[in-house]
Amino acid sequence: MDDMDEGLLKLTNHREHPTNKAYKVFYFRIKEQADFFENDLKSNGLYYETDIEITNRGELYLFGIRKSDLRTVQELNNIAIGKFRTPFIEKKINQYIVILIGLIIVVFSLLSFFKNNV
Repeated sequence: MDDMDEGLLKLTNHREHPTNKAYKVFYFRIKEQADFFENDLKSNGLYYETDIEITNRGELYLFGIRKSDLRTVQELNNIAIGKFRTPFIEKKINQYIVILIGLIIVVFSLLSFFKNNV
């Protein structure tokens, strides 16, 4: 596989297999995440093929999965992604600030609505 083009927005971590339409390729950049995913595939008795591709951004851990197993594999993929996911806003204080700003916007919107409709 050539250097995988992930596009501008990386919304998923899977692509069509370049040569076998019966397979889908899942990929991970973090070795621990790829290992976790592979262990889940093994524990569920799913057939897969694996490879490592060297890209200009580092190693890419590839898993060729049969499309007939896609539903189960997508659930396992979501679990693997979720386990290693970092929060969008990591610090709790920043999370509370965003919530507070959102609440202030809602309150001002409601006040403006009622003031202009009375």
